[in-house]
Amino acid sequence: MDTAWDRLLDLLDHLTSAPGRTPTAELERTFSGLAAEAIAAGDIDTELHVPDVARWLAGLVIAHAAVRTAHPEVDPDADLADLRRIVTRWLHPARPR
Repeated sequence: MDTAWDRLLDLLDHLTSAPGRTPTAELERTFSGLAAEAIAAGDIDTELHVPDVARWLAGLVIAHAAVRTAHPEVDPDADLADLRRIVTRWLHPARPR
């Protein structure tokens, strides 16, 4: 089953594979919808606010392009894996130690 979380990561993958793409208000709305669904499903920390999540995800798409430009020597797949790990750890609910 394709969850909102899966679709959110797929969108992030798609956007980072097309450098130079500028995030738009429509993209933030798409991230907002996916974030709201993922929060309702318990996949994103409920203390986070949907508009903030959407804004920061759009910003991370821009940041990813800047990092790729500054460090072309780093494997693109490794960079994307790191970005996915950062997003996952940031958005998922805190785990008890």
